Amino acid sequence: MRKLDMKLIRRFAGFLKGSGSKIFISILTAVLSSGIGIVLPFLFGKAIDAITDDGIDYGLLSRYIIAMVILIVISSVFQLFMNRTNNKIAYDVTEKIRNEAYGKVRKLPIAYIDNTSAGSIQSMVISDCETIGDGLIMFMNQFFSGITAILFTLAIMFFSDWKISLFVLIFTPVSFLVSYFIASRSFSSFKAQSEIRGRQTSFISEGTGNFRIIHLFNINEMICSEFDSINEDYKRTSRKATFLSSITNPSTRFVNALIYAGVAFIGAGHVTSGIITVGVLTSLLAYSKQFMQPFNDLSSVYTELSDSMACLTRIFSYLDEAELDDDLSSEDIEDDTTWDREGDFEIEFRDVSFSYVKDQPVIKNVSFKIKAGSSCAIVGPTGCGKTTLINLLLRFYEPDSGEILVNGTPISQVPRNTLRKYLGVVTQDTWFRNSDIMENIKFGRPLLTDEEAIRTAKVSGADSFIRKLPDKYHEKIVSSRDDISEGQRQLLSITRAMASDPCILILDEATSSVDILTEVKIQKAVKDLLKGRTSLIIAHRLSTIVDADMIVVMEDGKVSEIGKHEDMINSGGFYSKLYKSYTE
Repeated sequence: MRKLDMKLIRRFAGFLKGSGSKIFISILTAVLSSGIGIVLPFLFGKAIDAITDDGIDYGLLSRYIIAMVILIVISSVFQLFMNRTNNKIAYDVTEKIRNEAYGKVRKLPIAYIDNTSAGSIQSMVISDCETIGDGLIMFMNQFFSGITAILFTLAIMFFSDWKISLFVLIFTPVSFLVSYFIASRSFSSFKAQSEIRGRQTSFISEGTGNFRIIHLFNINEMICSEFDSINEDYKRTSRKATFLSSITNPSTRFVNALIYAGVAFIGAGHVTSGIITVGVLTSLLAYSKQFMQPFNDLSSVYTELSDSMACLTRIFSYLDEAELDDDLSSEDIEDDTTWDREGDFEIEFRDVSFSYVKDQPVIKNVSFKIKAGSSCAIVGPTGCGKTTLINLLLRFYEPDSGEILVNGTPISQVPRNTLRKYLGVVTQDTWFRNSDIMENIKFGRPLLTDEEAIRTAKVSGADSFIRKLPDKYHEKIVSSRDDISEGQRQLLSITRAMASDPCILILDEATSSVDILTEVKIQKAVKDLLKGRTSLIIAHRLSTIVDADMIVVMEDGKVSEIGKHEDMINSGGFYSKLYKSYTE
């Protein structure tokens, strides 16, 4: 932690830009509030000295009491302003970090998202950012006022009795060193706690999102056992971190108590010798405690900051992950790469190879061309690279070699956002926003009118079941609803794709969860949609692909056959065997 402190602090300071005026107000109010508080023990001692053997000087005593009350009120007002300002600073910084952490997701390669649990990212964006904000609030509330208290108190103590002040000055740092020794060893525990918390969040998210599968396979006990194991790790790590941080306060209090006793012993001797008065001794005792308190507070802040620094380290490590290569802007592309939506679209895979893991190619030297306005079905055994071709066309990944062209232009020369405006995708995994059906249909084309959206739903066949819902097109749809089947979800997904009016349509097992009658409706709707459009179709059901203008057979990452259905059923190849097994 010591090696990383300054690097982390300098980077963290960048998030404080724009908060200069608020930081100034925070420092000013901390100094004033703490400074006024330092005067109180001095006045208290003077008030005591107003009580003598000759009697009580009520006039002088009342003036001191009134002055103390006024200073307490003023100090409280400054304290209130300081706390409100510090909260504002901390929440602004937390917002910036959280926004940057969440914004990082869209800049990361799909490969990172595929290999990182959603729960881990959720934990960083929510819990870790919150911990950083809490640590910053504590630091701002204690640091400046603590430094002010140390300096002012020390000055007044030396003015009152330099011998006692020297004693306190020599031994007080011992408490700080004790707390620093303990806190510096708690960082690794807080860091491990943060990492386990991310695993725990991920596990809970996974379990609650797939509870039906868990119940289906009757593995409730196993899941609970795994959670208990993670929870036990979290408890053990948290207990260690909490123990290390909790012994800081009693350790420093023990040292402070010894110092306080030393001040009382030395001061008593000075009083009996007539060097100082009882009131001055009372003030010195209060000041010795007040002088030591900031060290306790600062050591507690340091301990709490260990947790915040651990979270900050984790977030900065996430923010430093390699991003997508710099994409082209619309100004960087030539005019002929922005295609006419009413025109024809030709797709060509030219000697494309790709591997998710280095030296383990998924597709190898794949080449074929899809003519403008035609449909191409891609078939092959599981794991042969069918969906990978789609991922490459969408630029979720970049080929290791070769290139993909649309209308003769390599898609690597087209900004991703621009390219995807021309594409419509329907996958077997349906996802919808937690909103009403109408908004989800318009998801890819927000300016679509309600009438156009309803007309599209009628063409796709989704209108028939939407009309049966209580609120029809304004019915809320969420992932956990049981009264909307997976087949109906796929109908909505197809409707959403149709509503976006794509120039190139991609169907990746789009009818895998629908019944035969629904599939017939979808095929009819898709045929209407495909007229004049170039399309790629991945499907295992031959009924979906027999009418394709072109069929590409993939085996072991390579293209083994290309042709029409009629030409390939008697070839004796993979497609012929697939067709015979389907019809037998």
